Amino acid sequence: MTKIKKLLITSLLLSFGIVCSQEQGEISLDENWEIVFDHQNEGAKAAWHKNEVFQGLKNIKKIKIPSSWETIEQDYEGVAFYRYAFDVPENWKDKVVRLQFDAVNYLSEVWLNGEVVGFHEGGFTPFEFRVDNMIETGKENVLILRVVGPILLSDKNIDGVTALQTPQWRGGISGGIWQKVRLIASGETYVKDVFIEPNIQNNSAAFHLELDHTAIFGNNIDIAVKITDAKSGSAITSTNETLKVRPGLNDHQIALTIPNAKYWSPDNPHLYKVKVILKKEESITDQWSYRFGLRELTIKNQDFYLNGKKIYLKATFFEGLYPNGIAYPDSEEMARKEIRLAKEAGFNMIRPWRHPTTPMWLDLADELGIMVVGSPALECMGLPFSSPYLPTRVKNEVQQTILKDRNRTSIVQWELFNELHRPVLNQLMRPMAMLSRKLDPTRMILDESGGWAFGANMYLPYENEPTKFNDIHNYAGAYINEKVYNSYVSMAMTADEKKAIGLEKFQMEGKSKVVPGMMSFLSELGYGSLAELVSVNKKFENEGNSLTPAYRYHKRLHEEQQKMLTETGFDELFPDISKFYLQQQHVHGTANKRMIEAIRSNPHMDGYCVHALTGGDWILGAGLLDLWRNPKSYAYEATKAANQPRIVSIRTLPRNVYAQKGSALKITGINDLEDISVKLKISILSEIGEKVFERNLETDWKSGISDLFSVKLNTSQWSGNYKVKVEVIDRDNKTITENFIGFEVFNNDDLTVSAEKVAVLDFDGKLKKFLQKHKIKTVDFSGNIPKEIPVLVSTNKVKNEMERKRFERLMKFVKKGGTAVYLKPIIDSINVENEITPFTATPHPSKGLWTCIPHLGKDHSIFEGLQSNGFLRNTYENIWPQRTLRNIKVNGEKLNEQPIVASIGFDWFSRGHKLGYKGPGDSWWGADLSFVNFGEGKYLLSQFNVLDYLDQDPVADKLIFNIINFLTLGN
Repeated sequence: MTKIKKLLITSLLLSFGIVCSQEQGEISLDENWEIVFDHQNEGAKAAWHKNEVFQGLKNIKKIKIPSSWETIEQDYEGVAFYRYAFDVPENWKDKVVRLQFDAVNYLSEVWLNGEVVGFHEGGFTPFEFRVDNMIETGKENVLILRVVGPILLSDKNIDGVTALQTPQWRGGISGGIWQKVRLIASGETYVKDVFIEPNIQNNSAAFHLELDHTAIFGNNIDIAVKITDAKSGSAITSTNETLKVRPGLNDHQIALTIPNAKYWSPDNPHLYKVKVILKKEESITDQWSYRFGLRELTIKNQDFYLNGKKIYLKATFFEGLYPNGIAYPDSEEMARKEIRLAKEAGFNMIRPWRHPTTPMWLDLADELGIMVVGSPALECMGLPFSSPYLPTRVKNEVQQTILKDRNRTSIVQWELFNELHRPVLNQLMRPMAMLSRKLDPTRMILDESGGWAFGANMYLPYENEPTKFNDIHNYAGAYINEKVYNSYVSMAMTADEKKAIGLEKFQMEGKSKVVPGMMSFLSELGYGSLAELVSVNKKFENEGNSLTPAYRYHKRLHEEQQKMLTETGFDELFPDISKFYLQQQHVHGTANKRMIEAIRSNPHMDGYCVHALTGGDWILGAGLLDLWRNPKSYAYEATKAANQPRIVSIRTLPRNVYAQKGSALKITGINDLEDISVKLKISILSEIGEKVFERNLETDWKSGISDLFSVKLNTSQWSGNYKVKVEVIDRDNKTITENFIGFEVFNNDDLTVSAEKVAVLDFDGKLKKFLQKHKIKTVDFSGNIPKEIPVLVSTNKVKNEMERKRFERLMKFVKKGGTAVYLKPIIDSINVENEITPFTATPHPSKGLWTCIPHLGKDHSIFEGLQSNGFLRNTYENIWPQRTLRNIKVNGEKLNEQPIVASIGFDWFSRGHKLGYKGPGDSWWGADLSFVNFGEGKYLLSQFNVLDYLDQDPVADKLIFNIINFLTLGN
C-alpha cells in the first residue's frame, strides 16, 4: 500500500505510541501528587501555578495518580491544580525528554519548574510535550497542572466549558489526571509513532515509522526491527536498515514476512512482540516495543469472517464503570476477571460504551483473546449538546481515539456514532468515516450503531465505499411471547421470506432503519435486574469509597426497594429481600436466553450484542455482573447457556393451551460448529413429575439453523403446568446441550364461571359476546341493577354525550355501593377527576428495557388456578400490564388499599440530571390490579391486556372468569 499520510492534529506535539514500551529511559510520575480544588476559579489570576504560591495554599490534599478526582472530592465539577515534585538523573542531561500523559480530563495547562509547557483539550486520549529545555537534571523538578474538569450536571461555565458540551462518558466525572503520567528520555532521534499494519494475505506486518530527528543537521540512523514470540521470547524474524534522516519528522516503512505465521483469535490469542531499535554510530538513541497479532475481521457474502473463517459475533456491551476506580479498573485482577467471565459466558467480543478503555485493560484483551469494538467518547444520542464547537470536538475525539489504539490487536472494528438524530452529527458521518479510513485502513468502520439516521454503513478494510449493513437496537422486555419471538426470527427478512414461513405480520425493528434481506447485527438487546444489593452493599461498606456515586446509589436503591415492598405489602412475600433481587435476576436470565434463541434462529442475523456485561450509572440494571464483577446468578448463567456454540430452542405453540385445541411442539437446532450425529431425548413432564410424552431419535445435526423435531400434541386429557425437556447426546453418550421450557394447559373445567349474572358497559359489544358464548348471563348496565351485580367495563373513553351519561350513572352506582371492573388498561394520565374516571392516576411504562420491573401478584382468589404469590412470570406473556398506575388518588387523597398486583421499579435517570453519573432515579411502585374505594362502592382497575386475548389465550379468559367468581361469590 502507499505510505499513510499523516494528519496535522494539533500544535501540541501529540504522540500516540506512548502506550507501548519506550525503553531508552523512563521515569513514572504516578503515585502521590498534591491537589488543590479551585472552587471559585481564582487560581489562574492568583498564579497558583507558581510553586511558591501553590505551597502556601490551604486545603492541599494528597491524591494517588492515576485516579479520578471525585474519589477524594465528592461529585466535584470545576478546576483543580496539581503539583508533583520529582528528581531527574544527571545522565539525562542533553537527552530529548518528553512528558507524557495517558489522559487528563478535560482542559490541561502545564507548567514545569515555573515555565509554561503547553495546553491540551480532551479527556480520554494521550498527549505529550517535549520538555528537555525545562528539565533540571540532578535536581528536584516541580510539575504543576491546572485542570478544568468536565462540566456535566452543574450550570458552571469555566473557560468555555459548559454543561454537557464536551465529549464525555456518562459513568463518572473522571476528572483530572485519571491515567498514567511519565517522562521519557531518548537520544536526538526517537520513535515518535509506529503504525503496525498486519496482513494475513501474505503473512506480513508493515511498520510505518515516524521518527523525529531533533538535531539541526541530518544524519544516518541504523534501524533494527526484531519480531519475537510475545510469550516465549523466541526469535521470529528481523531486519536492519540504514536511513538518512533529515531534521524534523521522517516517515519510513519496513515490512517483514512472518514465517509459520499464527493468527490471533479469541480461541488462540497468539501475539508477537516487535522491537524497533535506533542507533547512531553504535549508540542506541531510542527503543520502542509493542505486542501485536495477525488478524482481520471483515464481511464476505453477507457473513462475518475472522482470519478467513466464518464467525458468528456474540458480543456484550460494556459500561466500564468500576466501584472505586470509576473509569479506571480498581485492579488488574478485576479487569482480568471481567474479561475472563465474558469469555466463559460464551462472548467473543466486547463493545465498550463510548468509553475509550485504558491501556492496561486493552493489554489484557489482547492477551486473553476478546475482540473489542473501538469507539470515541461520544454518546451521540443527545450528547454532547450542540454548540458551534461540536464538529471540531467530534473530529478531535475520533482521530485521537483511533491514533491511540490503532495498533491494538483486540480492537477489530471502529464504531463512530450511536443513535443519531441531529443534523450536525448526521452531516459528520461520512467525513468522520473517511478520516477514520485514512488513519486506519486495516479495520472495519461502522458509521452509526443503531442506524437511526440513514441506516448503518460498514466500511470494510481498505474500502472507501460502504457496504450497507443492518445494525439494529431492540429491547423487548421480559415477556418473550410468540409475537416477540417471531419478530426476532423474521427481523430483516424480505416480505416474500416472511410470507414463505407464515410470519408476514411480524415486525419489531423500532427506530433502526433496516433493509430487508440484508445481513444484520442486533447490536443492543437484553433485559435487566438489580444486583443482590445486600451483599453488594456490604462489599461497598467494607471496601468501597462513600464519596463515589456508585456507593451512594447502590445504598439508596436498596433502601428504596425495601420501602416499595413495604408500601405494597409484598414485604411479606420477601422477608429476605435478597430473594427479591435473585428473582429479578432469574427473570433477567430467562428473557435474555429467549431473545438470544430467537435471534440465533434467524438466518439473516450474524450476531448480537447483549446489553450488558457490567452496568452502572443510569443503566445499572443491565449488567450480567455486579459492579464488583461477580456474576448475577441466573442472569449470567442463562445468558451463558444461550451463547454456547450448539443450542436447541424449544417452542410450544401456543404456550398457554386450550386442552381441546392442542399445541405444537417445535425444536430448532442452532449449530455454530461442524455437522454431528446426535441422539435427541425429548420428554414432557406434568407438575407432579408424570411423563406424558417421550421421544428418542437419532439425527444428523447440520451446521447452521435446522428444524430438529416438530409434532402436534394432543392435550385433550391434560390440565395444569408442564415442562418440555430436551437433551442432545453425542455418539459417546455425552451431553452436548440441553434445554427446557414450561407451558400450561387449561381444560373446560378450568374455565368455568359460577356467577348467575353480570352487567356490562360495553359499547362495541365484543365483551358481551364473549361472555354469552361462555354461557354467562349478561345485562346491559342501566343504573337500575342491584349493587350486588358487578359491572364489567370494556372501555375508558367515550365518543358522544350518550356514552358519557352512562358513565355518569355508573359513577353514581358505585358511589352507592356497587362495583365496577375496568378491564381496559388506562394509558393516558388522569389529571382531573371526572365521571369516567372519578380518580386521578399516572400510567407509567412497565416494560423495563434494561431494568427489571417485576409484576408482583398476591395469593388472591382472582388468581385461582393461575401462577401468583410472587413474580408473575411467563403465564402472563400475552396479557402482562404494559403500563402500571402510579399515584392513584380519590378526592386528592392517596389510596389506603394495597394493590393485588404491583409493579416495582425505578426511574432510569433522575429527572433533575438526565443521563448522568449519579445513577438511576427514584424507586416507585404502581398498581397493576387494585381496588379503588369510591363512596360506598369500589372500582377494580385492571391494567392486564385481557380484552385483546379473549378466546385466544386461556389465561385471559381465566382471569376474567376469576374476577367474576370473586365479585359474585366472594372468597
